[in-house]
Amino acid sequence: MTQIEQLLGEFIDAWKAGERPDVDAYLQRIPEAERDALAEQLMTWLSVAPAPAYDEATRASIAADPALRAAVAELAAATEPLPARVHALRERAGLSIADLARAVAEAFGLGAQEARTTGYLERLEGGELDATRLSRRLCAALARILGVDADVLSPPQAWSPAAAGPAQALWRADGRPTPAVADALEALSQAAMKPAPPPMDELDRLFLGGPDA
Repeated sequence: MTQIEQLLGEFIDAWKAGERPDVDAYLQRIPEAERDALAEQLMTWLSVAPAPAYDEATRASIAADPALRAAVAELAAATEPLPARVHALRERAGLSIADLARAVAEAFGLGAQEARTTGYLERLEGGELDATRLSRRLCAALARILGVDADVLSPPQAWSPAAAGPAQALWRADGRPTPAVADALEALSQAAMKPAPPPMDELDRLFLGGPDA
């Protein structure tokens, strides 16, 4: 019997006995060159392992485990819209919006912009910002500050219409436009005459510049 087989057998016996064996502890008992192989065997077993018959005290201990509670909270947050995720994770971390704003401003060298950063975060949590316009850099920083994986706060994909097909691209209206179309064209014309908005600074780009900003 190889050492991998022996340790796997011991782990299975301990699992079935309800002893809650520690995977990391078993991996430390084997030379580093063989740990990946043992880890693969253990994960294969755990993917099909029956739930141990824990007593009530053990179940209560597992439920109270801070690491498990954090994982459950993170999983629950991942199903919420991004503004709600930020709010829930900030409260879980015990941070006020001002605390989070300070950390974000420091992360990007924007210490003088804490007040504006606070305003942006308040608008984000209040659902007033378009979450698809958040930069990936900002979302990664928020995840790092709040102690979660970056994927938990990835900016959502913006919807975009499909490219026009050849028939659509070549279509031209015949005759006079309808009143609705004429109104839309007038609105576009008026918008085109307005001056361009001021350029965005670094803080604006983080919250409004889009995923690649």
